[in-house]
Amino acid sequence: MNIDTFCRQLPKLELHAHLNGSLSRFTMLELQRYLADNGMADKSNVFLDEFQIGAGDTRNLSDCFQVFNIAHALTSTKKTLSMATALTIKEFEDDGCCYIELRSTPRTTPHMTMSEYVETIVQTMRKETADMTIISCLIISINRSSTHEDANIIADVAIEYHTKYPDTVVGIELSGNPAVGKFQNFLPALDRARKAGLKVTLHCGEICNQQEVIEMLNFKPDRIGHGVCIHPLFGGNDATWELLCKSQIPVEICLTSNVNTKSTQDYNSHHFKELYNAKVPVVICTDDKGVFATSLSQEYRICAETFGIEQSKLARLSLSACNYIFAEDKRKILSDTMLNFINKYEL
Repeated sequence: MNIDTFCRQLPKLELHAHLNGSLSRFTMLELQRYLADNGMADKSNVFLDEFQIGAGDTRNLSDCFQVFNIAHALTSTKKTLSMATALTIKEFEDDGCCYIELRSTPRTTPHMTMSEYVETIVQTMRKETADMTIISCLIISINRSSTHEDANIIADVAIEYHTKYPDTVVGIELSGNPAVGKFQNFLPALDRARKAGLKVTLHCGEICNQQEVIEMLNFKPDRIGHGVCIHPLFGGNDATWELLCKSQIPVEICLTSNVNTKSTQDYNSHHFKELYNAKVPVVICTDDKGVFATSLSQEYRICAETFGIEQSKLARLSLSACNYIFAEDKRKILSDTMLNFINKYEL
């Protein structure tokens, strides 16, 4: 089987995907059409061509956070937020994804409160995607630009919905522009959510801030995202690298995202190689498949071709991801799905 076909057919798990960054052009056009047809043309009047950031784009990591405003304009109503959620999950399913932890920051809009925002996504996952084969869960995000008050409100909402829907709302995360805010300011809200039963993942080491990396790793999150500036070759130091290797905290790897935002020079220079060779747990993810014009299958293909990973080892990368999902009760069924694939193709 050629690598493209293999990566599409491989059952995959997506553990790092932002809803508003994952909107495809098709989905955004559907949302535009709905808003225009319902007398809200002002909200649909956005320039979709500015949404994608390619490898040759001059925009960097900081610039990429601005493009989310385009998606936010299209998902400001309950209906379009529900449409965006259902269409995005379906696209992941069509790409061979059998499990997804979609993440999003609750927003107050003229049409929704923060609670209604979460309720809309949760009910879409529970009802609108009920006929899909993919298992979908929600990680609630705290943005680093949030005030202390908003962070606590989001933590309260996450705890409330995890209590009501523990099989759907499974985690909380910290994300957003890494140059904004301090981790310590959000630690109380994250710790409170964790004590209430939510799993925690943190965007960690996207920029060189060794003190914060150490603070985050010492917090012992269930996973971290990106982990670019941890190894000494990439702006980290021996202390941060040793701490990560010792902790064995799984790292959500987003190859194309890191290259397109200039966090990494190119695929060959990506820190995946050091993590993989050091046997630090890694999970291949997309981050923002809409913004970076990628797919989970494409990320697996790039990983295989760049680092010379044969198909049997690629399949076991996907299998190992089952150990790191936040919906622990789903691990066996997903592992069985992966093992059936591995046995079928004698990998």
